[in-house]
Amino acid sequence: MPNTLSLQIELPPAVAETYARWLQGRADHIVNQHWNEPRYLRIEDTDKRRASILQRFPSMLAAHQTAAQIRAQLATQEAN
Repeated sequence: MPNTLSLQIELPPAVAETYARWLQGRADHIVNQHWNEPRYLRIEDTDKRRASILQRFPSMLAAHQTAAQIRAQLATQEAN
């Protein structure tokens, strides 16, 4: 079982924007614990990085999936 804590906080819009940008930067890295010190390793593979970002931002994941569905529908319409 992962060592995670689910929490919900309400922030003013400016603070929320700053926090979202900070999280976005963290999503580019994986964290390895070494003697209880976090070591951030950059994810070099862009597909893995995108998957990590989408996993941490459910609304972006939903938007990404919706865009993929729309692209698929447009492609099938053009093929017909």
